[in-house]
Amino acid sequence: MKILICKLKLNNFLTFSSFVGYSVIAGVSYQVYKPQPYIHNYALMYGFAGLLYASLASPRKHVNEIEYRFLDMIEKKMYIYPARPRSLKIKRMLCNIKGEGYVDVVQPKPKSVYPWHVAHIYFAPGSIFETVLILFEENLKLPKTIRIGVKRQGVFEVSYREAKIAKDTSGFTDPVNLGDMERFGLTPDSYAVVLSTKTRRKGVPYSNIIVKAFYSKPVIKVIRGTIEGEKIVFHLPIPFERQ
Repeated sequence: MKILICKLKLNNFLTFSSFVGYSVIAGVSYQVYKPQPYIHNYALMYGFAGLLYASLASPRKHVNEIEYRFLDMIEKKMYIYPARPRSLKIKRMLCNIKGEGYVDVVQPKPKSVYPWHVAHIYFAPGSIFETVLILFEENLKLPKTIRIGVKRQGVFEVSYREAKIAKDTSGFTDPVNLGDMERFGLTPDSYAVVLSTKTRRKGVPYSNIIVKAFYSKPVIKVIRGTIEGEKIVFHLPIPFERQ
């Protein structure tokens, strides 16, 4: 088993909505979709396995729990933690769906179900994230480029370096999947939520919630590595025995 630190450099745009807010233009309110600066580990596991999953939820009905196909197979080869930001480039896109031309229909107030403006906050090229990958098949060839979802266009260039475990400690971790930690028998004493997605993995409660977990006992590993001259340190529980 190997422990690798991964650096992910975004080469195009990454858009997802983990939070919806509102703003106002000329007295008309419109929705603003904002991402939290963390990436769910299931999306990364699909990406590192070379799989694309455009949408995990049905557009026609409300779905809280779904099957993550192939995830069991992927976990036999690797496990990836949620990614945290190292440096971000943020852009804002305003979508105007109100017709424009020489003749404009006067409408003092737009229909609430069909807004004139929708804004998206997204991560731009040059944004950098980092995570930890547990590799169970040491000879497995890892990709140099991954893509997160068809519609999200999240293409990342990936760098890897083998990491070392410095010591055991207690306290707060870097982002972890709350459902996975409970599944691995590492239920935290408390936690702070940093990302919550719409759907959870079938049979794994809280797997849609990414947290910074707190452990009073020294179950956290201090993981150190260097990529491109930059020192990187993670604090994470590792439920797998190192061989």
